[in-house]
Amino acid sequence: MDIDEYRDHVEAQVVDHEYDPLPPEEANPFDPVWYKEDEDPTIGRTKVYVTINEDLELDPETVETTTESFRTLVGSASPPTDGSFQNLFGYIVYPRASPDAELIEFATEEFTVANRRTNVFPLLYDLDSETLHTHTVPRLKGRGFYEKQKFDAEELLTPSSE
Repeated sequence: MDIDEYRDHVEAQVVDHEYDPLPPEEANPFDPVWYKEDEDPTIGRTKVYVTINEDLELDPETVETTTESFRTLVGSASPPTDGSFQNLFGYIVYPRASPDAELIEFATEEFTVANRRTNVFPLLYDLDSETLHTHTVPRLKGRGFYEKQKFDAEELLTPSSE
């Protein structure tokens, strides 16, 4: 699979799941960004943002700075409204051919997901093995957030083998 095929798959999935595109001026520098507000039975009101990063150069430092930039976008695109609380999620997928183990480990184990009222997950999609590397669901604290990440990754970001 190549990056274009993967991006097309994700776009078809988010559209099928009734995500809306964020206007380009609000998504800058990420394009496209899709979002959806929903009610999760376990964790409550959520707003989820999805984007794909196709920049060719990628190392742990780039994953960190790019993902934190996406976190800033998620927070600014979802200002608190009417005093009610909502859980903000961001999924930034980095599709790459055979990403190295250090990069996978940093993105899925070392990166701090929860910060500034947001949960932003950097995910690596291996184009060669067609594998999405996600974050492990912890045994206790924060379990619902990581379970949501796993569910969303399976529903939106993993091509089905048909």
